[in-house]
Amino acid sequence: MPKIEDMWLTPCARPNGLQAAEDGLWVISADDDSRLQKLDYETGEAIIDAPTETYRSSGLTVGGGHVWVASTHSSRLYKLDEDGSTVSFHEPPGSGARDPRDVGPDYNRPHGMEWIEGKMWVAAKPALRLYLIDAQTLEVERSIPTPGAAPHGIAWDGETIWCADRAMSRIHRLDPESGEVLDEIEVQSPELHGLTMHDGALIFCCDPSRRVCRIEV
Repeated sequence: MPKIEDMWLTPCARPNGLQAAEDGLWVISADDDSRLQKLDYETGEAIIDAPTETYRSSGLTVGGGHVWVASTHSSRLYKLDEDGSTVSFHEPPGSGARDPRDVGPDYNRPHGMEWIEGKMWVAAKPALRLYLIDAQTLEVERSIPTPGAAPHGIAWDGETIWCADRAMSRIHRLDPESGEVLDEIEVQSPELHGLTMHDGALIFCCDPSRRVCRIEV
């Protein structure tokens, strides 16, 4: 099994969404302030720290000059400036869809997000699917099923998509066309939430322990 390395603890209370950038690691907290932070890779100290209007958010990505946040408990995708201010908000994909494996509330709960060349992947419950949407129109181009019932963070390695499932304690590598499981990594501890990829390694964050961990793949 790949080695899990601890990096540091986040300054925010409930890290849920992650996105790697060249100059720092973006994180969104699921606390009441839904704080948006950019953290130094070496120390974990905040380079940017700002509250947002999002609500108990679980995912984020960065692209097109903006930060996108999955506001999980208000069923919205927020487009933000880097200071946390709202540019616009939108309905997430998957509204009205429900997979029978899901046992949570009926309302749409977007989780992990990943920007790829003007498109975004969004993990959605209760649909239990990963949706690829156009970042300009937000129209769905296609979707694939998730292996488990608690999809959270997602990451892109250039060819395949990785999806962290909180309940299964596993990270799955998926074919982005079919959803076929190509590989999996078991992570019994610590708890899986946000996920991203940086310098050839998966990075994930943990709520409530605040740990940020790294896995070479």
